[in-house]
Amino acid sequence: MSARSLRTRLNRLGAPPASEEKWCAYHGPACEMGAQPLSELYRMVIEAKQRQGQEVPPLDEHREMTPEERRQYKAGYGEALAAAKARNEGILAELEAEAEAQAVVEEAARRVQGGP
Repeated sequence: MSARSLRTRLNRLGAPPASEEKWCAYHGPACEMGAQPLSELYRMVIEAKQRQGQEVPPLDEHREMTPEERRQYKAGYGEALAAAKARNEGILAELEAEAEAQAVVEEAARRVQGGP
């Protein structure tokens, strides 16, 4: 993946849904209070956690978040998003440095071989 496409993907990371929307206490905005089916990946993760004996939200139940639950969800979302962006920026910097180093090596190889 190029640095440009990674940066584009980073910029597309959105904010949580608008505050007017109903959020499910079990699935956040993922299910739109049962109006949207949960993704296969989400279901697989929940089922795997369940097999490991972890406490998981019910897949077929929905309850609207309280204002306090929404505040906590938004705070956690913001922290997770900031951490992901920081981690991705570090990876992007490493990829850009690696690409620059590779370009220097290739240019040196061309010069050694007497190329243009």
